[in-house]
Amino acid sequence: MLPSILGDSQDLSDRTLYWEFFESGFQQTVRQDDWKAVRLKLGGPLELYDLSKDEEHNVAAQHPKVVANFEAYLITARSASRNWPVEELD
Repeated sequence: MLPSILGDSQDLSDRTLYWEFFESGFQQTVRQDDWKAVRLKLGGPLELYDLSKDEEHNVAAQHPKVVANFEAYLITARSASRNWPVEELD
């Protein structure tokens, strides 16, 4: 990521980025290529956005295979942490 931070071009198309948010409950976000998947609450449905078009319209219903791939990724993306416990997942 350093080349990108320094302003040099870098191909990151093969990268998957993952975030967790705990400020208002447990939320997850995954970004890969032009796709962004968001889970707004533990056990909630996965929303899917095609960032090449916009970040306002959830297109999960139109792309079930992409959603399934993100769901499979999320199963392994998280490591248990005593500092950030999520009882239902750990």
